[in-house]
Amino acid sequence: MIVEVKRKSHIQQMTYEDFEERIRDGEIPPETMVRFEVVTGEHFRPVRELELYHALADPQRMAFRKRLTKVGIPLVTCFLVGIQIRIYMISGLNGAEDWLEQNLTNWAPGIIEQGQVYRLFSYGLLQTSFTHLLFNLVFLAYTAYHLERALGRTNLALLYFFSVFTGGLLSMFMAPERPSLGASGGVFGLLAAVVVLGWKHWENLPRESRKHFGWALAPYLGFSIISGLSSENVDNWGHLGGLVGGMVLMTMLDPVAMSERRVRNTRIRQVALGSLLAVSVTIYIAGTRLVDLTRNDDEHGWHVSRPEQWREGWTFTGDRGWFSPTLQANLSIATIVHPRPISAAAVTDNLIDRIDSGGKEPQIVIREALKVQGWDACRLVMVFELSDEPQHLTALVLARGVYEHRVQFQALSEAVASYEPLVARVLNSVLLTDPDELVEARRRHRFHPRSWEPARELGDAWYRAGKPAEAVKAYEQALGIDPTDLRPLVGLLRVHADYGVPGGLETAREALQRAPGSLKVLEAAADVLAAEGQESEGIALLDGAWTDLPGNPILRRIRLQWGLPVTLEPSEPAEAQDAAAPR
Repeated sequence: MIVEVKRKSHIQQMTYEDFEERIRDGEIPPETMVRFEVVTGEHFRPVRELELYHALADPQRMAFRKRLTKVGIPLVTCFLVGIQIRIYMISGLNGAEDWLEQNLTNWAPGIIEQGQVYRLFSYGLLQTSFTHLLFNLVFLAYTAYHLERALGRTNLALLYFFSVFTGGLLSMFMAPERPSLGASGGVFGLLAAVVVLGWKHWENLPRESRKHFGWALAPYLGFSIISGLSSENVDNWGHLGGLVGGMVLMTMLDPVAMSERRVRNTRIRQVALGSLLAVSVTIYIAGTRLVDLTRNDDEHGWHVSRPEQWREGWTFTGDRGWFSPTLQANLSIATIVHPRPISAAAVTDNLIDRIDSGGKEPQIVIREALKVQGWDACRLVMVFELSDEPQHLTALVLARGVYEHRVQFQALSEAVASYEPLVARVLNSVLLTDPDELVEARRRHRFHPRSWEPARELGDAWYRAGKPAEAVKAYEQALGIDPTDLRPLVGLLRVHADYGVPGGLETAREALQRAPGSLKVLEAAADVLAAEGQESEGIALLDGAWTDLPGNPILRRIRLQWGLPVTLEPSEPAEAQDAAAPR
């Protein structure tokens, strides 16, 4: 069907389909005279009198189409492109690039540990190289220009920074170990937005504008995704987060020209901005509560969680530790195995001495005795200087038999407040279990309950693990199975000497009668006598043995430990020093 459109003295002929399209585009004003036989007969009539005109000429759709074809300066697009070009130019100045990367990139430790939430926005304005800049800005300028005409300046700015934020947020949690920068998250968000806008408003788009939206941009989006996945140096989590953010926001926003949607658009913008603010404040307040922890297992039954992404190294106290990438804090977890049982007070004193020897002006702020799963422990807080920087150290030390367990958290004094939640999480994660050697000894004893050696090994394991009653029971069982083996007897004496188990004097005297020639039994019995306040009796025993075995190397070591003289009398033969020790 042919439609005639009268324009002044000129009559233009077009198909009915073209006529409908021109009405939708607003190219035919309501006063235009038209004629087509089916409707107007032989006369020209104003198009506003036709019912089909009112069905096709949607004022909002016409305004939307007019905005898409309007020529003007896209201010927000120019701002986004211009500021990134200028920042890239500034990065060429001496030292500027390092400063920008250290202070403005999307970097999880800086955001979480130092509260620099602004990094989730600022990284989207930085570029690392000219190729990076060119690639991102080509897509940014193209998509932002068309979106600014379709959605308006406010919606475009919100779309870009919302996509940058969601991209940075996903990257921060999924790849916290690596910093990232660049406009890619925002660009992916805008690419997703032009695709979604085309799908939502395909019928409202003029034909000449459809090449900029919807399926026409989908291949570019797919190419960018595939290109990023094929490169190891690309922040694909940031791309994905930006894409999802732009897509979700665009499904809710509508073109600014659609007047009945303006109130809804305003509410959506308010909700989006409120969400960005709420998430930012939450991250800032949560701080180091968001640091990922991993459990650090120890064969001695000491389990503590530590920051997963911190770097391993050695602390100033000589302990193995982990350092924050910010270099403001470090954590060390240590287990020391002593030859004899040690107390929590002695462990704490040793730590204070080590800090005193390495730091300047140490001061004890808190020294608090406490219990951890029934074991003696101590919480220690100290301040000192290291390399002229004020330091703050919080430590938890435990003593369990021969095992010294220690976890200490050191931070710059200026950063202590931000790390307090992390310190609490680490200390609350402490878990004590049976040492591996005790687990294995119990297993062997369970399978060989009538064998003397598993019983004796179980006694040793209980002794080392700080369980004297269980150790006594195991040693007595071993002696009952094989009375000739003196090792369980020595172990039994050590339990009485080191843990103060009642009945030590009787046990020591019986042991000396049972094995009068054993120097190991003699040494253990003398230790029991000293622990029971009978030191003179122990010295007499050692003096008597020295008289019988002058110069014996084992006795020499024992006497030196007791502070007794080890010189030989002139009348004694020199070859006595080489005398072999009896069993």
